[in-house]
Amino acid sequence: MTHTPYADRPRCEYSGDVVFDSSALISLARAGLLPLLARLPVDVVILDVVWDEVVETGRAGQHPDAWAIAEALGDRSRHRTPPARTVDDAVVLAAADHGALACNDITLGRRARNLGARWLRTADLLVLLRRSGAATRAETRAGIESLYRSGRITDDLRHEYLEVLS
Repeated sequence: MTHTPYADRPRCEYSGDVVFDSSALISLARAGLLPLLARLPVDVVILDVVWDEVVETGRAGQHPDAWAIAEALGDRSRHRTPPARTVDDAVVLAAADHGALACNDITLGRRARNLGARWLRTADLLVLLRRSGAATRAETRAGIESLYRSGRITDDLRHEYLEVLS
């Protein structure tokens, strides 16, 4: 698996809207970190097409993460998906409109960045929580370890993020 070094990614000082791709939501679910969504110092934007993909399709496929994601998102309003050929195109366009994209897909993240949006990986959200004071150092370090143990980040990324959080 290829990863982008931390130094090549946007720093985690951000406030405003963040459009979430399914990969970020699934990573948070698999690592047991969904409760952190409520503490993020940003406005979480969920497109209706992303909701359909992770919750409706997930429930139909009996994926336990689907129920956990739906519960964590609660009654947040879903945003209308902009017209686009694919889900990925819609997510990137929405991120360009809102200012940032949370996803783990390198290609998608770079596309959003090329359109002027911030690209935040799931682990970047933990750094954002720490830097905003919404989570302790211990919580965020434990979150990075959970992402690693659940196979959502590589060992190299784990070490880079732990260094950033030290």
